[in-house]
Amino acid sequence: MKLKNKKVLITGGTSGIGLATVKLFLQEGAQVIIAGRNGEHLRQDLVDFDKTNWHFFSYDTSKINEIDRLITFIQKEFTQLDVAFLNAGIAKFAAIEDITEELFDEVIQTNLKGLFFTLQKISPLLNNPASVILTSSSGTHKAHIGSSVYSASKAAVRNIASTLSSEWVARGIRVNVISPGSTDTALLGKLGVDGEQLEQLKANLVAHIPHGRLIKSEEIAQAVLYLAAPGSESQIGTEIIVDGGAFLKV
Repeated sequence: MKLKNKKVLITGGTSGIGLATVKLFLQEGAQVIIAGRNGEHLRQDLVDFDKTNWHFFSYDTSKINEIDRLITFIQKEFTQLDVAFLNAGIAKFAAIEDITEELFDEVIQTNLKGLFFTLQKISPLLNNPASVILTSSSGTHKAHIGSSVYSASKAAVRNIASTLSSEWVARGIRVNVISPGSTDTALLGKLGVDGEQLEQLKANLVAHIPHGRLIKSEEIAQAVLYLAAPGSESQIGTEIIVDGGAFLKV
């Protein structure tokens, strides 16, 4: 029970990496606020866990007024936070010639603006000590075709973590980054391909991963748990890349 009675916020917690982390944290004794767009399926997904230990809040992280609503909800349920895993984000890819203002704004507002103002607004709620974990991407370390806006948004997340680590360390707040590689989540199905095209996409991704398969959400969740739990106190402003060795491969 590494997180027994710890008060936790997980954004983007209704699927993929976020949901896997919710389940692991509940197993470890945490009380969790799950924030995301659609939580209708959570009662079924979390049927094995005591409903009194988790709460769902529906919101759109790209909108400031909805972040304000989330903060009010946190104050009502928990008062303060011991852990915040800010994982909400989207992935959209296009060549620079095809990127519209609408696509640009959607990615930046969700991945960067939403995360930034969530950090700003949870600041007064963070305990001493507290752990904040941000989701970036291992893709920021490589030049992937069509990823200019997405990679820029995720690289900014990494830099925000470095700055906040300096600003908040005296308050006992650690800020770290988890950077997943190609992970087998529902997000892959939202890239505009399906059927044989989706399977080909997965095969192309696996070809660049030395251990020969996509990353599992549960593997990312274990890395998040390490950063959230006692024993990682010296991890401040660091990045953990979980990509199956793809970072090493040219």
